[in-house]
Amino acid sequence: QQANDYRKIFNEGFTFLNIPRSYYGVLTKDMLVQGCSREKDPKHDKNILTPECAAAIFDVCVSENILHADFSVDVTLSRVDITKILDSTVPSLHMDEYSAKKEDVVDTILRSRYVNLYNLLKEHLTEESYLGIVKNKILVDVQGEDLLFQIFTSNILQRTPGEESPFFEFIQRVCSSQICSKTNKESSSCFNNSDVNKPLLKPGCGGFGIRNFLTLFLSIEVTKSMLEASRAKEHGDSIAYENACRKTQILTDQLNESNPILTEISDAMTAEGVAKEKIAELLLELEVDGLDGDESEEICYWKSVMEKEAVKKMAANEKLMDCNSKYQRLMKKLRESLV
Repeated sequence: QQANDYRKIFNEGFTFLNIPRSYYGVLTKDMLVQGCSREKDPKHDKNILTPECAAAIFDVCVSENILHADFSVDVTLSRVDITKILDSTVPSLHMDEYSAKKEDVVDTILRSRYVNLYNLLKEHLTEESYLGIVKNKILVDVQGEDLLFQIFTSNILQRTPGEESPFFEFIQRVCSSQICSKTNKESSSCFNNSDVNKPLLKPGCGGFGIRNFLTLFLSIEVTKSMLEASRAKEHGDSIAYENACRKTQILTDQLNESNPILTEISDAMTAEGVAKEKIAELLLELEVDGLDGDESEEICYWKSVMEKEAVKKMAANEKLMDCNSKYQRLMKKLRESLV
């Protein structure tokens, strides 16, 4: 945040890789129908709005610029701002239904700003932290209860536009030991380096961004295609502009479709790793005691968990390969149309 603020004030400093807002979450009509209460209470299975009212509210969000072109919510708008806009613009036909569910509707709109991250981390972070991640385009990985924050600069030491050049990666690890167990949300010590009581980081805490490898590549390509579109627009080349926009859309769609699959792979790998660690610990304990633990009931249980997670991982990898093949075909079709 400080780097971004410094650049805005002094017009110098690092710029960072452009992560599409859809990576973090966008608002949909279905989300307005279902609301956020279902996530808060799994037993809550009733929709909060009719499809007709949800569609009307969604249209208001579009027309009043609550939503950007990609249907992501403007993060500069507060709860008060959004409520004020909806109170004055929701059609009279749906006003009673909206008024009865106003709090749920606004909660849903606000949650959509980071809904994809929330589905991964739940109450692990505060809303303030979620918004900081979205505003600063930070990638997040999770391993067990540990978090890894990653951010990448745009190209540096680039002599001419379009040339390959290096970039910096900055990471921050937040271990489960640094998370306040009482509130299940990160304590201020996680981000306050001056706190002498700050718990020590453990090696490899939060993993190494496994689920972000593909995200990083696609985000780099999205940034390049957006730059191509910007240049084409400046030169009045409508055809090049349209093609660059199509390329950007394909890459963004791949990013959005890949994201939940990458989460499946990461979750399976984490669970598989935990099972392996448990087995190793149990075998060591039995070895110290001079016992044969090959047929131990607890070891057999963790072996079955490890095998199940390995199957899940393989299935998710196959899904990811199918997804990649799909978008390779789409990109090939786009390139052939330009010949």
